[in-house]
Amino acid sequence: MPPVTTARRERIPVRRMDFDFGADIPEAWADDSPLITSLMAGLSAVFPPGERFFIDSVRHYASQVTDPDLKERIRGFIGQEANHTKEHIAFNRFLDARGFDVWKIERFVEARLKALRKHASPEANLARTAALEHMTALLASAVLEDGDFLEHSHPTIAAFWKWHAIEEIEHRSVAFDVYRECVDDEQLRRRTMAVVTVFFCTISALRTVFMMKRSGHLLDVRAWTGGLNRLLGRRGVLRRAFPLYRAYYRSSFHPDQHDNRDAVERARSKYLGAN
Repeated sequence: MPPVTTARRERIPVRRMDFDFGADIPEAWADDSPLITSLMAGLSAVFPPGERFFIDSVRHYASQVTDPDLKERIRGFIGQEANHTKEHIAFNRFLDARGFDVWKIERFVEARLKALRKHASPEANLARTAALEHMTALLASAVLEDGDFLEHSHPTIAAFWKWHAIEEIEHRSVAFDVYRECVDDEQLRRRTMAVVTVFFCTISALRTVFMMKRSGHLLDVRAWTGGLNRLLGRRGVLRRAFPLYRAYYRSSFHPDQHDNRDAVERARSKYLGAN
């Protein structure tokens, strides 16, 4: 495996946040784009049940981990994910009050993940967690490395999503390292990512359509074209993340091989400060 280019052993801090989602937040709170707002609202809907699933999947193997440093990072991972859950629940209730009805998506996802806990093996669920943690980490990288993304949004919205992105990068290798130490099945790892990708992209698209309908922009051609260009155009936020996605299939892959320390540090300084 090539040398890891970021500080893998950096302590994972658990920050206690308390965002206030007030009435002054505009309707299209993500880059003034109804489409990007809808996409991110849909993502927020799945975070509370999803992050509880991630915690359970990693915690199942915590007693089998022998590396004391990894044990400490697991504690930081669980602390960060628990705080993400708390803050996204608050944000989702804000979205419900705006008419997005994200509680319907939360309930659907919770039921599906409950079935996985009951019927899927712990190895498969940890492989899913590692894959989905990579998906969220590459999205977080895209958010932090694009100098303009969310920079002109409402300050609370920008700080909320940048904080989440920073912490996704800080703990991006924990589930992967637990998987490698306790399961280490390369075929299962890569196969799971392929399956997760199909479901993730399909469900994300359906969630976005649902949110566009709830916001009244389902037939707004300008909103669709402008948002898609911002995401997938030549300099699109998501298009720049494709190489990170493909890297997951390499046998030599490790999440910390992508060096984005400068972008993370800039975001920490601007949005977290002393916190």
